[in-house]
Amino acid sequence: MSKQNENLLPDEYWNELTQEEIESLQSAADEMEQYLSQPADEWIELDESYYEHLRERFKKGPDEIGPRQSKLFQNKFIPVQMMVIPAGRQYNGEEMVQYFHIITEDLELGECNGSYELVTEKDLEEKFNIKYNN
Repeated sequence: MSKQNENLLPDEYWNELTQEEIESLQSAADEMEQYLSQPADEWIELDESYYEHLRERFKKGPDEIGPRQSKLFQNKFIPVQMMVIPAGRQYNGEEMVQYFHIITEDLELGECNGSYELVTEKDLEEKFNIKYNN
C-alpha cells in the first residue's frame, strides 16, 4: 500500500492489519478525499420535499417547519419598499424577543440599491410603524 509510507503511523501498526482491514481503511480514505474535493459553494433550493422530510423527522407541522414567509411593505408617502422576514426568537435574559430581517429599497433611485438591518419586533413597530403579526 503506497499511502502507508506517507502516513505517520509506525510500521508495526500496518504490519498487524489484515489485507481486508488495509483495503477498508484505504476505501474510507478515498471516500473522504472525494467528499472533501467536492465544491463547497453549490446551493440547493429548499423545496417542499426538503421541509416535508424535516417535518417527519421532528414530528412538526407546516406552521412549525417550512419556508420563512416574508411580507413586502410600501411606504405611503415616499417610494421606498421594505421586505420583512422573520428571523426567529431569542431569550434576552428576561423575555423571548422576536427578530426580523428587513431589506429596504429606494425605488426612486432607479439603480441597484438596498440596505439591511436586523431588528426586534418592538423596533419594527416603533421605527417603521409595522405590525408584522396582526
